[in-house]
Amino acid sequence: MKSTVVVGYDQTPHSERALLQAAREAAWRGASLTVVNAYSWMPPTTPMTYPPASVEEAILRSAEEIASHGAELARSRFPGMHVGAKAISGGAAEALVGAARGADLLVVGNRGRGGFTGLLLGSVSLRALTESCVPTMVVRGGHRDPQDVVLVAIDIEEPSDELLDFAFTEASRRGARLEAVTVWDMTWAAEYAGDTAEIRHAAAQATADLDAALEAAVHTWHAKHPEVRVSHRVADGTPAAVLTAATTHADLVVAGAHRYGAGRHGMQIGPVAHALLHHADCPVVIVPRD
Repeated sequence: MKSTVVVGYDQTPHSERALLQAAREAAWRGASLTVVNAYSWMPPTTPMTYPPASVEEAILRSAEEIASHGAELARSRFPGMHVGAKAISGGAAEALVGAARGADLLVVGNRGRGGFTGLLLGSVSLRALTESCVPTMVVRGGHRDPQDVVLVAIDIEEPSDELLDFAFTEASRRGARLEAVTVWDMTWAAEYAGDTAEIRHAAAQATADLDAALEAAVHTWHAKHPEVRVSHRVADGTPAAVLTAATTHADLVVAGAHRYGAGRHGMQIGPVAHALLHHADCPVVIVPRD
């Protein structure tokens, strides 16, 4: 089946950036693009009163026009791309997640129409992430020259194959270098036990062990993508702070989130992914994993 990228679009500046990023992602994949605008009917003023049919038709028409405008904008930037437009009734997050089932990627803006000055991440974007079953990109950061770097955040104690598979494939598509980073904070040990030779030795040994484990994980996927330039490093510090700072020099950061179990759709967004979604200086992709 031909791959698909789905993007939410509502004519806000944040959704304009998401649309263009989604179109680039579709172009890199040779995929089709689906532009989605969600709309809601006016609620009845009383249980027995409903809005006139003409009002409902006007709302639907407006939503279809917005989605079509987004589709035309994508086609104008990427001629020849297959771009579809959908107006879907219901909550925005639910509409996007439903449209993206089976897609390669869901793309959302950082904020929507309800965003206010200083808001870091819109409620629709966050809810879409927690309900999505596919890799989901939140388009963050300002316009800047390409850095040719894809950053992937690896927790050595967690399964990393799905993250590395996505990150290596993305780096290959972009012709970018892949930087795999794992972060381990040793400051707490020095704070409690003091900066002793024993503590320094233990930290050096732990760092060496983490580096070996990270190198092994990266090597497995590099063998499948030998065309990708790769580097890896173990950084000392708070994971959220270290990784957020690293996004200043990246085009994309990839992090993981556990799938919900017991038949529930969506992902559990952990503290590091949460920090990146609120503070990263580039687009963030959250990849669901077991």
